[in-house]
Amino acid sequence: MWNTMRRALGLSLVLAAATLSVNAYSIGDQGVQVLKIQKQLSQYGYRIKADGVYGGETARAVQLFQADKGLAIDGIVDNKTYRKLTGSSLSRDEAKRAEQAKKAAATLKTKYPSRNYGEYSKARNITSHDVIGDRLVSTANRYVGVPYVFGGNTPSGFDCSGFTRYVFSHNGIELPRMADEQYRLGSSVSREELMPGDLVFFTTYEAGVSHAGIYVGNDHFISATTSGGIRVDSMDSDYWASHYVGARRVR
Repeated sequence: MWNTMRRALGLSLVLAAATLSVNAYSIGDQGVQVLKIQKQLSQYGYRIKADGVYGGETARAVQLFQADKGLAIDGIVDNKTYRKLTGSSLSRDEAKRAEQAKKAAATLKTKYPSRNYGEYSKARNITSHDVIGDRLVSTANRYVGVPYVFGGNTPSGFDCSGFTRYVFSHNGIELPRMADEQYRLGSSVSREELMPGDLVFFTTYEAGVSHAGIYVGNDHFISATTSGGIRVDSMDSDYWASHYVGARRVR
């Protein structure tokens, strides 16, 4: 009987761990659960690369799936979408996180709308590779509210260049660690030419580049600040406008 109880307990722990490991909601997520979602999408006939990385291609496939199933179309795998796709549910904690991610994305889109690829490709003759900018912004927006940590380069805490490096790395673009080093990369971009995903730089000391952020559109950028952690600010505010150095396009 004791052996039977131990086997039952072991099975329950395995099932609980599998439930708690679900971690795939929107652009920027990676791992086994993302791979599971991608494989399920493939089985439903959506052409997608199953690589364990939730990028723009996966988000678009999720949107198509949601449209076909009569779900809210947002490209985010919440509990309803996950259940329709896999036949099982997210754990309570993971479902709550997914809902928070959806609310945060909706709030950011309302407060700080960035031109999507379709819109700014009509306005300017831009090639398709600039869709990467949308992916960079989508990834960056997920970390609004994460605290500032000097030397930080993970979602538990970022400094400014640690944040930009992390976001770009998760979209396949490697940056050096320091803001002044990042400023030497890519091509120079004027204020009038800025597009979502461009790196913007400021000086917060007497001279030199010392702060980096990511342009999100409509004269706003997202960065890790000592006063508010990861947040979106206006480039036209008195402080940032007077400390602006320039911008670089690295893609």
